Amino acid sequence: MRLGFHLSIAGSLLRAISQAQRLGCQALQIFVQNPRVWRWRQVDPAEVRDFIRARRRAGLGPLMVHLSYLPNLAATEPLLQQQTAARLAQELTLARALEADYLVVHPGHGELSEASFQRVARTLGAAVSQVPPPPLVLLENTAGQGRELGWRPDQLQRIMDLSGVDLGLCLDTAHAFAAGFDLRSPAGVSQLLGEIARGPGLERLKMLHLNDSKADLNSRVDRHWHLGLGHLGLDGLRQFLAHPWLKLHGAIMETPKRHPADDWRNLLTARSLVPTPTLNPPAAAARLRP
Repeated sequence: MRLGFHLSIAGSLLRAISQAQRLGCQALQIFVQNPRVWRWRQVDPAEVRDFIRARRRAGLGPLMVHLSYLPNLAATEPLLQQQTAARLAQELTLARALEADYLVVHPGHGELSEASFQRVARTLGAAVSQVPPPPLVLLENTAGQGRELGWRPDQLQRIMDLSGVDLGLCLDTAHAFAAGFDLRSPAGVSQLLGEIARGPGLERLKMLHLNDSKADLNSRVDRHWHLGLGHLGLDGLRQFLAHPWLKLHGAIMETPKRHPADDWRNLLTARSLVPTPTLNPPAAAARLRP
């Protein structure tokens, strides 16, 4: 399993590549725009070409793009629905130009109902039909905080079934734990992976967001924390990652960055938990060739 971080593109897309190289990452996740504003920054084609070349030279893969914060796939307000659909299509188009492998999205905020799932599925289906894979769109499980959708595998399965397009999954360990799956115990891991196997299917599980949780089990609170220092702990993460059903392309850490040493410490911890191959996974290897 290839390891990496979500890294900043402030100032330039190339900044994320240089940070990843400095840390010794194998995989990478980025935003492609400022995630907190609707304003769209046009990316020069030369910057796109430079990013692709730099990524290939660095041997980074998989590359995952995270949809920005403002879109809500379950929105009921017509204006927000339009903004969300347009932004998703824009980011998917740019992610494709950057030769990203995946674009990960949260299902959104709304009423836990069939109508909400239909809105999410309709928006995703339209975007993927307009910009087909690659990158493959991955639905991410949530902690279920507030009105978050997608905190159980059957909810994600329903969205996938309604969308009518090919979608995958990204599993966030902190979110799953806060949603009530006790990944510290074999029974809790079996419950989660069993529900995924019976629902969306384990073959759709492509990537991992590897985070400890500052919030306790079943708290329904989304609080990422440093590996081994949260309620999941080193033993919990280790036994989860050792499960034979987990066949993932990569793991991305979204741990806090309060101090320059935080990323180093989390990466070293992750390496102690996850055997890392020296070769690229087949899906990413072809794209990384010069």
